[in-house]
Amino acid sequence: MTAINHVGAGAKERGRLRRCLTLALIGVLAISVSARAQGRVPDLAQMSIEELMSLEITSASRKQQRVEDVAAAVFVITNDDIRRSGLTTIPEVLRLAPGVDVGQINSNNWAVSIRGFNGLYANKLLVLVDGRSVYNRLFAGVYWDAEDLMLDDIDRIEVIRGPGAAMWGANAVNGVINIVTKTAMDTSGPLVRVDAGRLAEQGAVRYGGGLGAARYRVFTQWTNREESQMAATVRAGDSFHSATTGFRSDWTTRPGAWMLEGAFTTGRGQKLWPNFNPQTAALRPIADDSANTHGGHILSRWTHTSNNGASLQIQFFADIVGRQETPGDYDRQTFDADTQYRVALGTHHDLVIGAGYRFGADTYRGHVGVSLTPDHTRSSLRTAFVQDEIALVGNQLALTLGTQVQNDSLAGAGVQPTARAMWKGVPHQRFWASASRALRTPSLYERGIQVIYPPAPGPNGLPLVVVLKGNDAPRAESLIDTEAGYRLEIGKAASIDVTAYTGNYNHLQTAESAAPVVQFVPSPQVLAVSQFGNQLDAATHGFEFAGRWTPVPAWRLNGSYTGFRITPQLSAASHDATAAMMDGTAPRTQWQLRSDFSPSAQATFAAGIFRVGSLERSQIPAYTRVDVSAEWRFSGRLSAMVTGQNLFDAAHAEFASTSSLLLATQTPRSVGIRFRWSM
Repeated sequence: MTAINHVGAGAKERGRLRRCLTLALIGVLAISVSARAQGRVPDLAQMSIEELMSLEITSASRKQQRVEDVAAAVFVITNDDIRRSGLTTIPEVLRLAPGVDVGQINSNNWAVSIRGFNGLYANKLLVLVDGRSVYNRLFAGVYWDAEDLMLDDIDRIEVIRGPGAAMWGANAVNGVINIVTKTAMDTSGPLVRVDAGRLAEQGAVRYGGGLGAARYRVFTQWTNREESQMAATVRAGDSFHSATTGFRSDWTTRPGAWMLEGAFTTGRGQKLWPNFNPQTAALRPIADDSANTHGGHILSRWTHTSNNGASLQIQFFADIVGRQETPGDYDRQTFDADTQYRVALGTHHDLVIGAGYRFGADTYRGHVGVSLTPDHTRSSLRTAFVQDEIALVGNQLALTLGTQVQNDSLAGAGVQPTARAMWKGVPHQRFWASASRALRTPSLYERGIQVIYPPAPGPNGLPLVVVLKGNDAPRAESLIDTEAGYRLEIGKAASIDVTAYTGNYNHLQTAESAAPVVQFVPSPQVLAVSQFGNQLDAATHGFEFAGRWTPVPAWRLNGSYTGFRITPQLSAASHDATAAMMDGTAPRTQWQLRSDFSPSAQATFAAGIFRVGSLERSQIPAYTRVDVSAEWRFSGRLSAMVTGQNLFDAAHAEFASTSSLLLATQTPRSVGIRFRWSM
């Protein structure tokens, strides 16, 4: 197998070692240059429980709300959480949020979802970056390797578990993740960061300044992800390299604010796709050609706030992406315009209304064995939404009613309503409940894909050819979700957040197989055709617990536990026997415990233990992951950090090839060092 034939492994290892030493040397030089520099020691003290609960987020209702007042299951990953973790990619950082399923498929691919249905392209999770959707219409998922954000510039990551479709539309079925970056005002001066380790090397440079009333920043980041493992001594050959360059500018006046940002990313590496070429697949089942990716976006947003508190926001973004991979070449252009208006009506109503329009052009040119019909698609999406938060019983009860109406040029019209209620009558406690409907728009892959797998030994000595086909008339998947939650602040030192939910899904995807037939033209073979259908319903229920405790101001503990169950309900007309055993590609249970300790202004120690249950159908065993980091700040400008990930295991598997199509590998133990300098 060429992809795992590690010819020249010694040379690669020596090259990797040289790069690590070079990056470490850069950090050492930075120490020598700035050891005498004097500056303000950065304030990295932990936020109090009250401050954490009072953080304002925008993802739940498209308006600023304190976390404690959101009638939804919500968690915020702060910039301080990200920095203390020592992690370098968005999917890895998302492990810090309770209830988020993160499985590393191989060195440069992840499966990320909320409340089940995980996969390479988890199609029930909407991901936003500063309000810009990074959803792709081809697979209805996210290319996580393309989201090469500079983590230093992230202000927070807002994680909403449960439907967000009434505000954000289709595909916000099981959750919404909004990555919010810092304003240019918060990133003045230079910053240099260098990471060197067993699994990844990364270098990032940023500079922020001002030009009149405007502030700006420019940055560039280079990432090299090393190979994962097939076995204890066998490397997978799935290294990946990427580079991102971008900018952001903010201009603020008293009545309004304007923001403009953009970035361009390019990457190259091995994805470990199967080889679909029947001439070579038997000898080389994994394709050895590299994947090339590139993409860029520009986002502009203008906000105007009136004297009476009413606000108008207009946003536009353009996103252009290209990928050349083993299955085929994909190009996408997306143009999106969105506007929203918020106003208070009297003393009891807080109204948010808006509308949006999105145009997309997708082109897919399949390679050997893979095709898409049609290979070029133009689509449009028109949306309108309204939400009213009503204050009742002397502002002790908040009732929220809202809905989004959409018209998709491919999927037709749909309505996605929600009703939420929160009781605030008891100090330091919140009781909330919700009921929502959400839709998942069929992807282009589901509509027109055709995959012809290489022949395999079949009955009577004839080769067996399996063909997977799309469905030119798919049905939109739907979810009816009900939730209830409770929040409690225990003095200034602790808090708990509990959520219970049930979900009923209709028209989930199945693979309907026809009886195999024998063909004699062009040569004798057995043909087995499987076509996508929507013959599966499912019921889910779960429990989510998250808690924080600050025994002393310098020490904070975070813990969470989630339980998930799914009951598939297969239609009697279905021929997909495997769908009746569906487990949601998610662990039944997972829990985590994290500790952050800052004994002084110079030192920070962080540790986390993550327990993830087994994926029963995929036969992936449960695993325990332990991460640690220790940071020392030499001055107000320079710091060094030592990190370790997956310290309990030499390597472990987190996902299966059967659930991702890509070859799944094992994630090895890793240690690294980081140098960070800023002014």
